[in-house]
Amino acid sequence: MDSVKHFFQDWMGNAIDHTMLQRLFAALLLLIIAKGLLVLLKYAINHAENRGMDTSAKPLIYSLFSYCIYIVALLLVLHVLGVNTAGIVAMVGAASLAVGLALKDALANIAAGLLLLFLRPFKAGDYIECGKIKGNIVGISLFNTTLKALDGLYISAPNSSLWGEPIVNFSKNPLRRLEITVGIDYGDSPEKALDIMRDVVAGEPLFMRKPEPQFFVAGLEDSCVNVTFRAWARTQDFFNLKWKYTAEIKKRFAEENITIPFPQRTIHVVDRQ
Repeated sequence: MDSVKHFFQDWMGNAIDHTMLQRLFAALLLLIIAKGLLVLLKYAINHAENRGMDTSAKPLIYSLFSYCIYIVALLLVLHVLGVNTAGIVAMVGAASLAVGLALKDALANIAAGLLLLFLRPFKAGDYIECGKIKGNIVGISLFNTTLKALDGLYISAPNSSLWGEPIVNFSKNPLRRLEITVGIDYGDSPEKALDIMRDVVAGEPLFMRKPEPQFFVAGLEDSCVNVTFRAWARTQDFFNLKWKYTAEIKKRFAEENITIPFPQRTIHVVDRQ
């Protein structure tokens, strides 16, 4: 029994002393540590999100730090296994110019993503327009920004396309000015129409009293007189108020016999016989 025990002790001792086995064990340990760091990174980002970090920045931050962990872990594993990492780093450095030229669009997207992250022209849930791109922001990743269009379509836009164009953010400011213009017949009284608009605005508590609402004749068109009201409201109430009071003003004008004309043309036929 003692001889069997000594045999296994000698075998385990030789195995542990084996250099390659030690290296493999160290490499496995490094991979486990890297996996633990990724889990810790995900936990830290989720904690920061709960503390108020913008949700749209989550994919980009995770991608940047996770890639750094992957690269460092790979270099350490190769070094532990006896691979000359200094030569690899030198080779990558020598090829960095060619890689940069080949991946200039990808690098531009990364740089644009970082600028969008730090300058924060929008956050998750904001509705933006940027050139032909329109939708609610879902998130910013390393190379692209994802949006959801109003009709539910998925949009993936390169970060550089958003950074290179003016961005109109419809959600960023807390207040927006609502403007409704209605054309009335030349035979109707503009003051009466404006009084109806004043009454409509005064009866809606969601309209701001400061800045004060404005009521005026906006222009004289070919077939109508344009009357307008402008009132400020909270951004989240803007569209509901616009839809509601476009219909309400149409209804009130009809009740007060104020005509909303449509374009028409009068043709005089002359008989030259």
